[in-house]
Amino acid sequence: MVVAAIDAGTTGVRCMIVSRHGEVLGAGRKPWGYTTPASLEIAKEFSPKEFWNLTCAVIRQALKVSGIPKSEIEAVATTSQRHGVVFLDKDGQELYGGPNMDARGAMTQYIIEDALGERFHEITGCWPPLVFAPSRLAWFEEEEPEIRQTVAHMLPINDWITYRLSGSFVADPSSASGTGFFDVKSRDWSPDIADAVQADLSILPEIHEAGTIVGEVSKQAERECGLPAGLKVAQGGTDTHCALVATETDVNEITVIAGSTAPSMLVTDCAICVPDQKLWTSCHMIPGQWTVESNSMLTGALLDWAVRLLCERAENPEKCVSQTFSKLSEVVASIPPGSNETYAGLGPSIMDCRKMTEVPQARIFFPQPALPNVVSLNAASLIHAVMENITYSIRGNCDQLAEFAQVKAVKAIGGMTRGAVWTEMLANVLNTPVHTTLQSEGSLLGAAICAARGAGWYPSLQAAAHAMVQWKPVVDPDERANAYKSCYSKWTEIWYGHRDEQ
Repeated sequence: MVVAAIDAGTTGVRCMIVSRHGEVLGAGRKPWGYTTPASLEIAKEFSPKEFWNLTCAVIRQALKVSGIPKSEIEAVATTSQRHGVVFLDKDGQELYGGPNMDARGAMTQYIIEDALGERFHEITGCWPPLVFAPSRLAWFEEEEPEIRQTVAHMLPINDWITYRLSGSFVADPSSASGTGFFDVKSRDWSPDIADAVQADLSILPEIHEAGTIVGEVSKQAERECGLPAGLKVAQGGTDTHCALVATETDVNEITVIAGSTAPSMLVTDCAICVPDQKLWTSCHMIPGQWTVESNSMLTGALLDWAVRLLCERAENPEKCVSQTFSKLSEVVASIPPGSNETYAGLGPSIMDCRKMTEVPQARIFFPQPALPNVVSLNAASLIHAVMENITYSIRGNCDQLAEFAQVKAVKAIGGMTRGAVWTEMLANVLNTPVHTTLQSEGSLLGAAICAARGAGWYPSLQAAAHAMVQWKPVVDPDERANAYKSCYSKWTEIWYGHRDEQ
């Protein structure tokens, strides 16, 4: 018997068919993208119809690859990018689909700031307001009131997929935390936030704990997606928190989710929300637990950009990119800590959510290439410096998290952990052992764990994770860790010292 997991990510949608021991038996993936309204360059939106069709396509693809009869699937659960939402009318018809990168709220966040000020951060754990759903709802009130007047439901993207599967309007505390409407301390919707944007609490979904059954696949969803009607639909959670479940992250442990972005997340047993806080706080999928997040922002996406830039003039650029990533360990094997005195500041940074709208110019520092006794900058050094930029930012973010707890362990999951070279770099920059899983698809595995719990295979999410997660050998720091102490100090001096002078 198996379960299905669906992940609506930033760049595409995926589905996996997973066994009770965490083995991936079939997978499907389709890319997707967003449109920019002609008169609003800072906005992004998507076609819910198109996204639903792609979701159905990857479900059918995963089923076909697995070769498993759909009658053997016992439950399905969903996960998705945070901060993305779908607005629907009273008949359940979609009015707007917005991804996490939709910044139209910048035009109306003043409404939140005027009404609540710092209390918005203290209630929701979120800042700045422009990123979150209340500001978007306010934008529709000001700019497209005919749509705003018909909004009857608001759902995080993964919970919208749950709705399309089952007809249920539900969310869990982790995805609710990503909306900006949720009180992270009470683990319930905030009347104060709703009042600030003149929203009725009835538009917000019912809260259910992850792993509980919230509905069944409808006959219509069976026709469209191929999952059997009557299949149990389990409550999922947001992608980052599913990854925490998929790494068995316990209280006072940090997990680095190293994908296109790299949030470093500390699990706590209380809600930490203080004035002037630089970090984000949210509810975890595990009852009685919360998270504090210090996010490096774009990381894996930056490494992909750097490799593509260097391969731009190759005879076959795509082949060059593929070969570079497949042989990344060999490419950077001879590069020492500090990348031959090359330091990159291309975006990954130490989080301060109070300054997220301040975007400094990127820069790279390296020795003048014509000088004697200097190792000239080359492609390998540049790639290595970009990897170090990512890792230095994670070091700074983990240091910020360590101010809130005595950290017991550091774990990592995500695409950047597939190869040994970056995980070794992380262990050396942090100067601490790093625990990584064999399964790098953390969000999908976390959703599968929710489905397994819903199927009744295990008594809790923790028990399901213990049975389904497999681990690689621990990566310990080596002799390079000492060199990285000074390299990290120099990077912070160059990146942050320069910014302070501006």
